[in-house]
Amino acid sequence: MKKTLLCSANPILIKSLYGVLRDDGHDVDIIEHPATAVQKVMAGGYGMLIVDSEPFGLSAEDAVQIIKSTMPDLPVLYVGSGSHGPLPAVEAPVDLEEFKRTIHDIAV
Repeated sequence: MKKTLLCSANPILIKSLYGVLRDDGHDVDIIEHPATAVQKVMAGGYGMLIVDSEPFGLSAEDAVQIIKSTMPDLPVLYVGSGSHGPLPAVEAPVDLEEFKRTIHDIAV
């Protein structure tokens, strides 16, 4: 079971993605703030990070930049709108089938 960190403050998004991830065999931890995501990922144990592009506090982009500087091989998926450079992203509103395909693509 792959340990996945889901970072979002959007309860509707969390509910949608959590079910898909659990059904796909992921052990999911949920947090609201990107700054907490940085701390939890640095502590170790996660095989994937999924981050909502609309969080508050530390931006999702800044959090991912910090994480990628120390853990460049950790798969990261943005969920939401905006440009995320070369990292995979799923646009909002989330198509759950597209989300599943993207998770499978980056988890390999």
